[in-house]
Amino acid sequence: MITDNESIQILRKSFEKVNGEPGVQAEMSRKEDVAVTLFYPLEKNMPERLYKYRVWSNSDDSATLISDNEKEGYETLDKEDAEKLKSTFLF
Repeated sequence: MITDNESIQILRKSFEKVNGEPGVQAEMSRKEDVAVTLFYPLEKNMPERLYKYRVWSNSDDSATLISDNEKEGYETLDKEDAEKLKSTFLF
């Protein structure tokens, strides 16, 4: 569980830079490198939303993410932000 503010800010900034293709039903040929669940508070006095992501590290040092959020789907992250994500998730 990641709870420190510095790591959360790194993750937040990295996920803001994700380039996605909503609605794409993608599958990868290998098991993800890491599976994460993010808790998003959307409205005051309402429970958080849980979004699950599967993350793969690619040979070009970018990252591929597949989300269970129908508005996100199949996504990619460039090398620079993928490295931040990987170091935060320790893979």
